[in-house]
Amino acid sequence: MIVAADNLTTSRPSVRRAVQERDAAFVSELCRNLEQAGAAWIDLNPGYLPLARREETWSWLVKTVEAACSAKLILDSSDAVSLETALGFCTRPPVLNMATAEDGRLEPVLDIAAHHGLEVIAATMTATVPPSAEERLALAALIVQQAEVRGISGERLIIDPMAMPLALPGGEAHAEAVLATLRALPQLFYPPPRRIIALSNLVTASAGARADFAAAPFLSAAFGAGLEVVMMDALKPELMRLVRLLGVFQGQGIFAPGEFAP
Repeated sequence: MIVAADNLTTSRPSVRRAVQERDAAFVSELCRNLEQAGAAWIDLNPGYLPLARREETWSWLVKTVEAACSAKLILDSSDAVSLETALGFCTRPPVLNMATAEDGRLEPVLDIAAHHGLEVIAATMTATVPPSAEERLALAALIVQQAEVRGISGERLIIDPMAMPLALPGGEAHAEAVLATLRALPQLFYPPPRRIIALSNLVTASAGARADFAAAPFLSAAFGAGLEVVMMDALKPELMRLVRLLGVFQGQGIFAPGEFAP
């Protein structure tokens, strides 16, 4: 299972401050720590960027991170033009994140991915996240069809069934639907797209309630449902130990009890 670190987002105050102040030492050390912890991909999310600061911010961020580590970068923006800008500063192929099935949000990102031969993450949502697996799969079908028209299929297309905060009303139904969607995707599409979840979404505080304790059990359930990529806090040792142990279950290592002890 691939770990995509979501630690480099300006929704975190320390990262927001570092990006605003162009603190390359902070960002570089964070990237090295994420890679050392086991993250193979790093999500770059600078948040909303006014047009006047967009090019310079992406240039600084991409160049700083590429110089600091060898991890694959995920360019994360809801704006296709911003993604195209960021892509211009990459010296190695990134992943684009994220397209959605909403009108006007899917095709432009897929066009960029197709033109540059890149992998792309697409979420099964429009302006809202549908509650059921059936509705998520219907949106997945739309995404797959539009991707295939552009020559994007198989591992280049990564479907995100959109984990929602478990503490929300109806959060448990969303969790069930995400797992059902993960299981169904390879049965419905060939070649099957890869599957990703944003684990941090599941444990986001809602109405003052947190569900951090649910992250590890849900990740295990998602692994059993066929998950290939998890976006999460890669600096949480307990979650990284779990990822390594799940790898052992896939035949990707030898079980050494001391390695997995808290």
